[in-house]
Amino acid sequence: MYMYRGFVSVLKSFADWWSIYLEIVDRLGIDRGFDELATDIAYELVHHIEPSIDVYRSMIMGRNVIVLGAGPNLENHIELLERYGDLKQAILIAADGVTKALVDVGVIPHIISSDLDGDLEAIFYAVSKGSKIFIHVHGDNIAQFISFIEELKKFSKNFVVTTQVEPRYPILNFGGFTDGDRAYAIAIAFRPSKVLLAGMDFGTVVGRYSKPWLKSAEKASMRKQIKLLLALKIVSILACISSIPTYTLSEIAPTCVKRFAAESLVLRGSVWEVNDSR
Repeated sequence: MYMYRGFVSVLKSFADWWSIYLEIVDRLGIDRGFDELATDIAYELVHHIEPSIDVYRSMIMGRNVIVLGAGPNLENHIELLERYGDLKQAILIAADGVTKALVDVGVIPHIISSDLDGDLEAIFYAVSKGSKIFIHVHGDNIAQFISFIEELKKFSKNFVVTTQVEPRYPILNFGGFTDGDRAYAIAIAFRPSKVLLAGMDFGTVVGRYSKPWLKSAEKASMRKQIKLLLALKIVSILACISSIPTYTLSEIAPTCVKRFAAESLVLRGSVWEVNDSR
């Protein structure tokens, strides 16, 4: 893990992330100045709160981790994972709206990666039950962030604020953009034994848990499709650099990520293994 002035990543330097970020800015027309403003505002609100890095490291390092994204296959993957083991015992990192899907089946994730456009009621509930949350602040969610963080601070300090521009400690940058690829970036920064991706489709359809107002999966907008392609690229880069064995249950597998069927998966407590004999 590389950590320098709030940049925490398997990438070799902040410059490596910055080149990816500039591509994101160019392809999506993001105003970098607003991202930087968001980070400055967040710093004023949380500068006195120390992130519990050692807690997250001990939670993940050397463990088998499942990262769940809000793709159209999420509910099917949750059902499959529950069928082949006890999902409540697994180390789970949920991308934003996935929290609602897990809470709906009585499961509380260990970590939530969110930029606050998922189901906030479910997120608050999960945090009240022990979930640690990595809250992402950027130029498009400043108002939501201020409101959320002020409410969260009333009952919990179990959070980390993240940014996609140059961090101001205790605000951290893990080298991720969407909630899904950032969840993976957080996982591998703390050096797990292996990672399983579930509900991470990277296709042209978004799942109903990706936004709280969706009632079913639907075609992704062109802008969202670009975001998913960028997420696919980021996961591929991180998976290849980290050399941490990473698997996916989805049809689309990032580079350096191995695809396999849920039927070959065995969950034993917090440990999952691939059973090739199935």
